[in-house]
Amino acid sequence: MSKASADLQNPLMRALACAALYPGLRSILVFDASVTTLQVMAGLLAQMSAAVTGGEIVSLPESKSGTKHRIVTVQLGMVETEEELWGSLTLGQEVASRSVVWRSGLLAAGRDQETRIVMIPDLTRLSLAASRACVMLMGSDVAHLERHGQQDRWQPQLYWLAGCDHKRIGMVSTHLLDRFALRLSGGESQNSEQRVTYLRAWLERLEQERFLFEKAVPTLDGLGVDAPLLSPEIVSYLQQVKHSYPEVLPQARERVLDYLETTDGYSTRRDLALLRLARVHAQLEGAAKVRREDVERAAEMVGLSVKPKLPENDVKPDTGANDAQSKQARQEFDKSNLLGFESAPPAVQYKPVFESDTTKTLPSTPLPIVQTIYNPYPEDTAEPEREAGSLRLPTRRFKSAVSGRGAIIGVEPATIPQDLALVNTLLESAKYQKLRWKALLEKQAPPEWVRQVLLKRSENGHDPLILQSGDLRRYRRAAVPEQMLTLILDYTCLHECNWRETLLPYLQWAYVERASVCLVQVGGIDAQDELRAEKREADNILVPRIQSRLEIDRGKATPLAHGLDLALQTLRHTLQHGRSAVQQVVLVVISDGRGNVPLEASRAGRVLPPVGKRGIEDALQVARQIEALKRVESVVLNPQPKYYADLPVKLAQALGAKIAEIPSLKAWEVDG
Repeated sequence: MSKASADLQNPLMRALACAALYPGLRSILVFDASVTTLQVMAGLLAQMSAAVTGGEIVSLPESKSGTKHRIVTVQLGMVETEEELWGSLTLGQEVASRSVVWRSGLLAAGRDQETRIVMIPDLTRLSLAASRACVMLMGSDVAHLERHGQQDRWQPQLYWLAGCDHKRIGMVSTHLLDRFALRLSGGESQNSEQRVTYLRAWLERLEQERFLFEKAVPTLDGLGVDAPLLSPEIVSYLQQVKHSYPEVLPQARERVLDYLETTDGYSTRRDLALLRLARVHAQLEGAAKVRREDVERAAEMVGLSVKPKLPENDVKPDTGANDAQSKQARQEFDKSNLLGFESAPPAVQYKPVFESDTTKTLPSTPLPIVQTIYNPYPEDTAEPEREAGSLRLPTRRFKSAVSGRGAIIGVEPATIPQDLALVNTLLESAKYQKLRWKALLEKQAPPEWVRQVLLKRSENGHDPLILQSGDLRRYRRAAVPEQMLTLILDYTCLHECNWRETLLPYLQWAYVERASVCLVQVGGIDAQDELRAEKREADNILVPRIQSRLEIDRGKATPLAHGLDLALQTLRHTLQHGRSAVQQVVLVVISDGRGNVPLEASRAGRVLPPVGKRGIEDALQVARQIEALKRVESVVLNPQPKYYADLPVKLAQALGAKIAEIPSLKAWEVDG
């Protein structure tokens, strides 16, 4: 085995080499990788691409390197707009000419003379505009652009390198995940710095040949990280194998089908990616043909295992029992193969063994530390944590919603002079100045203001801009929640009622309407102070910290008055203060009304005797203040307590709310 082949045995290095050699593998998703690791991988990928294409690595997109092919690294995050990604109109460098020129964006620049490595540190935090651009460009042979009167078509020269926490994969659109051909494991879920240290130590010996290689590949100072340089052996080896094209044997194509199952999330891109990876693997090995072994090695590199075969002896196509058995077998396959593990062995019947009279302590056996290889397609089994249609802007429910809210993601024509994008408006007007002035001067009797402008023009030599209503542009902003669900949950009254099914319609409403959520916890067992309620806020109902807080146990105290007071403060701030766009609030209260902590005790942090009914009276008093708020629709879910059954009704009357009864659980359900 040559030195270059030995160096490429590292899975991450080998994957980068495969991406540099084959255009169909240029989209790489690394699970549990830190930003530092992605920067190091981007630096190595740039050097490999330069070795294959003969290009030159530059630090900035604006850098010029003559006629030589350039390789640039750019980064996408949360704030990129469509103008920054695709391009926009801007003023030319010559101010005197007052020309308007087109400036290409991050993903549309470069073309034939430039290759860009697009690094995405966190795929779950990618902006909506960037996500839609990735779905369009990733894996595409041709890109089309029609924007601001510009029509263009080009072949994208882009590498994609993204990082994502495998536990948060449910927050990413499946359409976007389907575009990534290579799935790798960074192995940094516990300690990211250890992985970076290991990668640097592995490449430490390669830097010893820095002086021999400096003239061929420049240093990567523009990446913000000391990326190690590739050895001359790897560069020479990549240049040698880039012209070989192994033939794919039919046995290799059949072997690909043994690794992937047609599940709900299945896509033909997975078969193509595995076959392409096997082809490049054979190319790196110097083989003339792609064999079954190459497919197996490629599947091992990305963490795929052979799917279990269904039993053929018990198959009876004409009976309904066969359908049930087949469905059960497929379910067992889904649970085993998709999680990246082999199928579980059958249960073993153990015989009882009587305890010995004497005990003997055996020495402990150390377990080997093996790097975990995650399932390359965890989105097939992950619970969705994203909104429905996450790549689509939601519709507006209220016409009176105030504009100027949300992050700016672009510009669009304006019909009213509100939230105007002044620079874009002036640029749009500047495109038609020559035509408009020509039309004015050709008139036989120009207006008086035209004559005055012509006099000033002769004095300073500049023409003012002529604005028309069609030139107005306003900001296009990301959607913000227009509705809000405020939930006051009293954990001390939930153990004998079926509250989950009763609450479910309100949670579904919050999901459909994309409403923000405010959860007020009353009487939770893990409260920092049992005399006070706690508040959790989130942009939508799918946020994990909201879902996890619904299932905690009950505590000892019930600070209901403080919980209502927290809700009152939140509603006032949301509806009456700041720049919030919330137009409607649905308040849901699940409580038996038996608050035993006065509001003064919650604020002071200690009980001031005597207590008596002060906790209940304070709760009713705060509820009357909530009833006075506008645009708040209140609902009280009555758990039907055995004692003081009239308190939930009084609470609903004080809130001016509707009341709905929660069905009680059966005796066997409570005991279970």
